[in-house]
Amino acid sequence: MTPNLSKSLDFAGGCVDSVFLMLPKILKPFAKAKDVDKQTYMAQVDFYLDQGFTNDPASFFTLPDTPPQFHSTDREPFLDGHKEIFTWESKYEAKNPLIRFQYASYLDNRTAHLLRWTHGDPGRKTVVCLHGFMLGEPNQAEKMFKIKTLYEKGLDVALFIAPFHWKRAPAGPSSANMAIQPDNVAMTAEFFGQTMFDLMSALLLLKKLGAGETGLLGASMGGYTAALFSCLGDVHSFAAMMVPAVNFSKPMGPDSVSMPFDMDKTMKEKVNKVWQFHSPMNLMPRISHDRILVIASRGDKLCPFEYVEALCRKWQGVRHIFMTGGHWMVFNGKVRGREWYGFLRDMGFV
Repeated sequence: MTPNLSKSLDFAGGCVDSVFLMLPKILKPFAKAKDVDKQTYMAQVDFYLDQGFTNDPASFFTLPDTPPQFHSTDREPFLDGHKEIFTWESKYEAKNPLIRFQYASYLDNRTAHLLRWTHGDPGRKTVVCLHGFMLGEPNQAEKMFKIKTLYEKGLDVALFIAPFHWKRAPAGPSSANMAIQPDNVAMTAEFFGQTMFDLMSALLLLKKLGAGETGLLGASMGGYTAALFSCLGDVHSFAAMMVPAVNFSKPMGPDSVSMPFDMDKTMKEKVNKVWQFHSPMNLMPRISHDRILVIASRGDKLCPFEYVEALCRKWQGVRHIFMTGGHWMVFNGKVRGREWYGFLRDMGFV
């Protein structure tokens, strides 16, 4: 493929992404601002600065060391095995005391969910899928991650449901974007805190259920999850990230929303620090760099390529491939599949 053609296809893929980004921009002037005053909001923001979390991001996160007490809520046949849903009470408590009560008030979010497609015998290597923002519905995820293909290759597969997604989302029109809120950076930080906590619980639960080695496969926001988790622990064998987000400053950072009060330059800097401190770009992985795969698109506007490229430069030695196209429209998708399944083979999973 010639450089000019590649650039043209990147542009075309980016144009498709731009269509998705148009709606929030159109609705921005009509969006209802948060019902919070300046003093309260900045006190919430200052907590993360005062505790030193923005300077030492890893210190913000707490991970459990024992598996949760769980329930099997649904079980049905799947090929020659079965599909099962496990739930447990998330023990995560918001670090920020100023929003702790509010965070805990979302009752459905207190119940964590893990789906598992299993052959039924112990010790099977397992790929844990991490879905994107506002996704996580199991039937959709089953198609997107090609779970049947992974299963037929001899793997067990699991789907971790992120906080505030699928059955964890609150009812009402605001439920779709509860997880990542550029006008509420404190709640967003706690969302990622809970995501890390509950994901570790899920991996410990899989181990208790008899799973063998586990590897992470994340797409979009799920790529962010896989990257961040890989900087906090090494209980998993690999992390594969497809069109990953690694920094949410663009296109949906705090500067993209309206607040009910004016903020000076210093306040904006504080807000952006809290918005960005949990980015995997601020950390280094604890698993071997050659056990990390990054597949990104040069024209991606939803998860900007510039951040992914910067992450790969910082995390020297990670396996990566940059495709033509955007987030949704990719023009060499067969290359993505070849790299992913080749990576699984190299990791000893197939």
